[in-house]
Amino acid sequence: MAQDEKHWRVGIYHPEFNNPDEIPVFEKHSCPELFICANAPCGLLLLIDGKEIQYILKPEEAIIVTEYHNGYKVDPQGYFIVVEQTDFTTEFMKRKKT
Repeated sequence: MAQDEKHWRVGIYHPEFNNPDEIPVFEKHSCPELFICANAPCGLLLLIDGKEIQYILKPEEAIIVTEYHNGYKVDPQGYFIVVEQTDFTTEFMKRKKT
């Protein structure tokens, strides 16, 4: 969507999953990400200290994420505006469902 090359970028993230039960993998970047909810509620599933925590954000609410995470739809009209650095690495971790 927009960027300051070598510093930050902004993009639109439409989660592919319809609920947290569908999420098979967590991801974690080597830098923080700012998630801003837009248009309708959206969810983030975070893995913090080995525990899964669901955050449902309403439009205009924001969260900075530094942990393993993945997103899901709460309302089909919702999406996130995401701000992140332009240079980072990503780790993936298979989700262990109990």
